[in-house]
Amino acid sequence: MNTSKITYFLHFSFLLLGFSILITGCANQQPPGGGKEDKDPPKVSIVSPKPNTINFRGNSLYFEFNEYVDRRSFQDAFRISPQIKGDIEFDWGGKDVEVRIPTGFNKLDPNKTFVVNINSTFKDIRGNAITEPISFAFSTGSKIDMGELSGNVFNSKKTATIFAYNLSAGNYDPTKNIAEYITEINSEGSYKLTNMSPGKYRVIAVIDDDRNLLFTSERESYGVLPYDPDIKDSTLTQNLNFYIKEVVTAQSVQAELDHTKYFKDSAGVVFTSIEYDSKTVMPDQSIFIFFNRSKPTRDEFVNSLKVIDENGTAERMVFNWKSDSLVEVFSSDKYNSNRKYNLTFSMKMPGDSVYNFSLPFRTVSTNSFGDLKGTIRSTYTESGFTGAPIVINLEATSLLPAIKYSYSLTDTVFSFKNILEADYTLFSFIDANNNSAYDYGYPFPFEYSEPFFIYPTTLNIKGGWTVENVSVVFTK
Repeated sequence: MNTSKITYFLHFSFLLLGFSILITGCANQQPPGGGKEDKDPPKVSIVSPKPNTINFRGNSLYFEFNEYVDRRSFQDAFRISPQIKGDIEFDWGGKDVEVRIPTGFNKLDPNKTFVVNINSTFKDIRGNAITEPISFAFSTGSKIDMGELSGNVFNSKKTATIFAYNLSAGNYDPTKNIAEYITEINSEGSYKLTNMSPGKYRVIAVIDDDRNLLFTSERESYGVLPYDPDIKDSTLTQNLNFYIKEVVTAQSVQAELDHTKYFKDSAGVVFTSIEYDSKTVMPDQSIFIFFNRSKPTRDEFVNSLKVIDENGTAERMVFNWKSDSLVEVFSSDKYNSNRKYNLTFSMKMPGDSVYNFSLPFRTVSTNSFGDLKGTIRSTYTESGFTGAPIVINLEATSLLPAIKYSYSLTDTVFSFKNILEADYTLFSFIDANNNSAYDYGYPFPFEYSEPFFIYPTTLNIKGGWTVENVSVVFTK
């Protein structure tokens, strides 16, 4: 082979190799190998137009990132408010993307503030997602709308999406119409909507499982406010808080009947709702017993079970069977305070062996109870809320079964006595319809919720002590 043919062959080989690498690189987004594992979320290093740009006349947005990102996740996370009708085009480079709006922004509306939001599904090619939404605004007119609202979402096990509908538009139907403004809660459960045009809004929170930016009734959990906020320009409206109503599609089991939360014995044969040698059993408390690996007949169990106190006195027990594997037992009379008891029974196991079970426990003493005092204040003046009872619920979830207290008040001060010592959460609401239960409202057909208040810290009740100066404040 002569020199010219060798040179041609080498050039041709390198071209094929380069073309092959180019095709392979374009076909798949692969993280670079080697080096320290990347656990940092992606960042937007350059954006155009710049935040708070006015008189914008372009028809595209430009984003540059500090690393290679998951393109599909960005496209799914990208939102613009108010919603733009028609297709949005994404033109990708290596670490950048141009988002094109076929109709220019100023042709859509020559005097409008647009808000771009990238939600928490956006991640890099290693799967690291951003921890809170990215948001910025620009305007096709001479000014930027500056209305804002913020708040927190409680009782949510998933990321909630906030939908804000301008009621003057007359399009409030969250099952069919996409909201003018949309954002998500951050990792702390708080949210903020910015650059809103002035007006009255209906704001709801939705666990948008199907990611269609709508409320799917009967299937998605939700939260509703007790009123429609009036957003003013250059004003932050705060404390628009939601308490999520969890929608359960399958038949759920009551918490007290969920044996997976019970205490199991050393052999894993029996589960009980109180732990071995518990010292916090209430005099009127039930004990739930779950038979895990073998279950006795009901007659066999009833005839075998005994609860005897430290003086050798047997309690007369009542049996409430929830199923062949789960039974509730409690004393026909209350247990005595500050006394040791031992619950025992035996049952046959496979192979004709006998399993003997013992559960010692002690009831709480009269010195194990404390008091709680405080005040109630409300800025709600609507007729449905003024004069309505205030319900205060205390719950100690660290105990099993959980200890709960509920009080209904019409006064502005309260004093609760004989609360078992433990750490309690406090949830309170204005009981507008006087049914003693918190009403969550409903997104559509729309119903307002009742105002609620959650005390910001746990309340440590100690036996013989009084916790004072607890303030319950309902702020509109």
